[in-house]
Amino acid sequence: MPSFVEEFFRNPAMVGSLIPSSRELTDKVIEPIDFAAARCIVEYGPGTGVFTDILVARRRAETVIVLVETNRRFATLLQERYAHQPNVHIIHGSADKTGDYLSKLGIQEVDYVVCGLPFSSLPRKLGWRIVEHTQQLLLPAGKLILFQYSLQNRKLFEKFFRLTSHAHVLLNLPPAYVLVYEPRAAADDDKRENQPAEAVQKQA
Repeated sequence: MPSFVEEFFRNPAMVGSLIPSSRELTDKVIEPIDFAAARCIVEYGPGTGVFTDILVARRRAETVIVLVETNRRFATLLQERYAHQPNVHIIHGSADKTGDYLSKLGIQEVDYVVCGLPFSSLPRKLGWRIVEHTQQLLLPAGKLILFQYSLQNRKLFEKFFRLTSHAHVLLNLPPAYVLVYEPRAAADDDKRENQPAEAVQKQA
C-alpha cells in the first residue's frame, strides 16, 4: 500500500503533505456539505481516501462521487477500496480535465468540489486552469471547499470565486486553512473589474 511519506518523497509537488489529514481537518472540510441535497461531489487529489471515506459514509446512495487522482499508485488503491461502492468513480487524471471525465459518465452538474491540491507547489498555469475549470463545473449554488497549508494563492482563488467562510485548523500537521468558496457570476466579475484598484486589493 502506498504511504503518504513514500509518495511525498516521490513527488512532493503533487502530494503536498508527509502525513494524512487529521480528524479535526476532515471534520472542518466536510462541514459545509449538505449530504441530504448533494447529487454529485467531486474530490481532487483524494490520496489514500481520508476524506473520501467520510464522503462515502455520509452520502445518500444515489449521490455520485467522482475522485480525480493524478498519482497512479493512489488511484489504484482507491479503485481497490471502492470497487464495490455504487456511484463512486475513480479517475486517474488531472483536475483540469474533470469536465471531460464527467461528460463520459453522463454527469452535467456538480454540487461540491473538495480540493486539497497543493497549489503553492503546482505550476502556476496548471493551478489557474484548475481553478477556472472548477468555476465552470460547479452549479451557481455549488461550493468549492479548499484546504491549503498557506494563503498565498487566495488572489487566484478569488479571481473566480467568492469566499463565504474560512477557518484555520491548528490540530493538523502542518496546520491548515479551510476556505469555502462559491462561483463568481459574470456580473460579479464585471463589477469587480470596474472597481478602483484599491477596493479590489482589499477584497483579495
